[in-house]
Amino acid sequence: MAISRYHESRGEGQRKVCLIPASAHGTNAASAVLAGMKVVVVATAEDGSINHEDLAAKIEQHSATLSAIMITYPSTHGVYDDDVRMVCDSVHAGGGQVYIDGANLNALVGLAKPGEFGGDVSHLNLHKTFCIPHGGGGPGVGPVAVAKHLAPFLPGDAASGNDDDDGADSAAAQAGGVPISASRYWRSAATTSPAEKVNARSA
Repeated sequence: MAISRYHESRGEGQRKVCLIPASAHGTNAASAVLAGMKVVVVATAEDGSINHEDLAAKIEQHSATLSAIMITYPSTHGVYDDDVRMVCDSVHAGGGQVYIDGANLNALVGLAKPGEFGGDVSHLNLHKTFCIPHGGGGPGVGPVAVAKHLAPFLPGDAASGNDDDDGADSAAAQAGGVPISASRYWRSAATTSPAEKVNARSA
């Protein structure tokens, strides 16, 4: 959403196309759709990396409407795309932003430096690190870092009731209710939700 707001601030609200490599995790496409974007799939090469020719063709085809690309790193094929910097540069040249989904921080430690990939947003997912399952009430968790130019478009504290924090959730906060994912709430890796206990018994 920060990426969409960034484009809108530049008078480019028509940029709604999000490129998703076929090697990306399914949640990337789902997140893009929930953010109001149109997903366009980029093919993968025989070795599981992003297909450069198809990427270039999709960037050119959607040059006026390209919003972003979401890259899962390492990919769901288990590939560490060594050309990730080139992919980022190509998307930037086409007017888009780059979201790096560091889907498994365990797989990155000591092998890669997400801050040097050239992305504009980096999600460093710790749910595997802390053994928090995606299902049964256990969401992915971890810091989301953005480049300086996107910082003004990050959401504020949904629980603050402060209209300066976008105001979208202030009415709910004033009424005594806030989104469960509000920033002041967090979950210890040592806790287990009732839903997870039920799922564990059902397994």
